[in-house]
Amino acid sequence: MFKHIFNTVIRGGGRDPEPPSLDKILEHSDKHLNNFSTLVQPLPESKPRTSFNADTPKEEQSMLNLSVSQRLKVMSKALPLFTNMQIGARMYDGKSEPPSAEATPEFIAELEALARKAGAVDVGYVKVPRNAIFQGKGLPCEYAVVFSVEMDKEPIDTSPSFESQLEVMDGYKRMATISMKMARFMRKHGFAAYPGTALGGITDYPHLAELAGMGAIGYHGLLISPGEGARLRINTIYTNISNLPTLEAQGKENEHLWIRDFCAMCKKCIRKCPVEAIYEEPRPRGDGGMQTIDHATCRDYFAANYGCAVCLAICPFSQVGYEKVQARFKGNPEAPQFRIPVEMIQVATD
Repeated sequence: MFKHIFNTVIRGGGRDPEPPSLDKILEHSDKHLNNFSTLVQPLPESKPRTSFNADTPKEEQSMLNLSVSQRLKVMSKALPLFTNMQIGARMYDGKSEPPSAEATPEFIAELEALARKAGAVDVGYVKVPRNAIFQGKGLPCEYAVVFSVEMDKEPIDTSPSFESQLEVMDGYKRMATISMKMARFMRKHGFAAYPGTALGGITDYPHLAELAGMGAIGYHGLLISPGEGARLRINTIYTNISNLPTLEAQGKENEHLWIRDFCAMCKKCIRKCPVEAIYEEPRPRGDGGMQTIDHATCRDYFAANYGCAVCLAICPFSQVGYEKVQARFKGNPEAPQFRIPVEMIQVATD
């Protein structure tokens, strides 16, 4: 895997006529799932993980045509990211036999404190629904600790740019480090802990974060949170802890779902998308579900323009802030009030 990463980042793909494939790197990382005799399986109607491979010619892919100084900056993010991804994959050896399955409130508090000290801005808990597991994948445990990290506004505001892409990669790097610290802490205290892949993953992270009450999925397919708007990245640790303080266990509902009512009125991401890859209205996907993103169009522009990120940068929640948007929107009795169900939103390539 490291040879492929080196060839991609340092040599810009080398002399290989085919563009390097991030999908291949992620599929290689997912091979650790073969170490388990049984896994929590996705539902038949579960969706596959969105592909990162674009039809954009190699010479037009921005991350394959960097200057030497840019490549060195990328390596400072990519090496720690993929190193921790590989170390995390080794924890899926199928040999863990945790003695504990219930955690005390004190342990949960310690775990959250550890996560926040390491750089997480929010932590949530969820029993993973099978429709959130990507097709062809599986989980060693059915519960998950979900956490997020914030991306700085200043570089994200320059999207699409190399500076914005570097900030996104830094978010991935930090998530990989945090998930390793949390997983080791959980294992030390007798619980199963399998760090999710910071980049890619085997479950729909925004879906899990919404179920955990950390925010709501916006029309652009990204999670919108109270603190960071859409300027965040999400990761998980899968665990056997059966008494996690999920919303359901606490008898609570997600208080952020009004966000989609605002999205239905706003539609700024639709207007500002450089290649009109966000539909005016959700469209049938052909399998009974709906989608809001033209993934092929998004992916090609994404590949040629440093991962784009325009939709998350210009989102009012990223620019103005959650509280101000909520105060203005809920104070308008003429504002439309309806919901786009989560199953109708397919996560955008990010």
